[in-house]
Amino acid sequence: MAPKPTYTSDQIHQYYDRIQLPAEHRHEPGSASTAIAQGPGGLEYLSILQRYTLVNIPFENLALHYARNKVVDIDPQILFGKVVSKKSGRGGYCMEMNCLFSVILRTLGFKLYSTSGRVSSAASPDADNADDVHFLGFAHHINIVTIQGVRYHVDVAFGGGGPTKPLPLEDGRVHSNTRPSQEVRLRFDTIGENESNNKLWIYEIRSRPEKPWLPQYCFPDDLEFHPADFESMNFFTSTSSTSFFTWMVFVVKRVLSEDGREIVGESVMMGRKMYRRVLGMKKVEVEFKTERERVEALEKEFGIVLDEQERRGILGMASSIG
Repeated sequence: MAPKPTYTSDQIHQYYDRIQLPAEHRHEPGSASTAIAQGPGGLEYLSILQRYTLVNIPFENLALHYARNKVVDIDPQILFGKVVSKKSGRGGYCMEMNCLFSVILRTLGFKLYSTSGRVSSAASPDADNADDVHFLGFAHHINIVTIQGVRYHVDVAFGGGGPTKPLPLEDGRVHSNTRPSQEVRLRFDTIGENESNNKLWIYEIRSRPEKPWLPQYCFPDDLEFHPADFESMNFFTSTSSTSFFTWMVFVVKRVLSEDGREIVGESVMMGRKMYRRVLGMKKVEVEFKTERERVEALEKEFGIVLDEQERRGILGMASSIG
């Protein structure tokens, strides 16, 4: 069996730089990081890595719009070059970022495997209720990390509705997610599409305690997916006209609290519109009239710098402005 991919020590330190990880959490890859990853401090270490990844690397699909050849490559070394080495502020969508993050974690000594989720119809940005929810095909990448015998659901690439911390696989336990009031939970249950009684983990979110729970995706309890599986999913996600990634520019970057301990908001670009929400209140709301305005906002708000060839890549597409 071929060994799982890992990164070099130098690449890990480049990643630390990319996510602006505080010096006290920059453990040397190898025996030092493994001792922490598999010990009592493992959950805190994982939580910090997830948090700083979310606030410094955007969830985005620009490769399908601002590019001459609109191809998403999920090879770990290609991903590292795009997200870290290129120094252009780029990120990626779930098959990219959760793949890259899995290799980072494995190199640091965490025990994990990757699985996939079925995204819910309620995960649409404008969904406001859980009526008539249905789940689509497998099209989301998730990592399951085991620390001292406890399994945690870890996801750094589901946009503004994604988890901001590792979630233990516990049925019904409620967790705070994004301040001031967003909550998430995992529920172990059947879904309507199944003819069998097999249960899955259902990741759900609500904006406030009085709001209904909205399922975002579900995933199997103990089923590992392999790189070839994600290659198939990635091909569909990046080419199908039914995938919203192919017809809408979408970028999300989370906002960190001043003390660095929690996530308090997010900046979101969807098509021609952009907003920043902090502590539940929209601070910035913009509608772009030209491509130039949107490209300038990508750099100012998200730190993403597109070169001239990338900027020209969107010309003639339905997602372009003007």
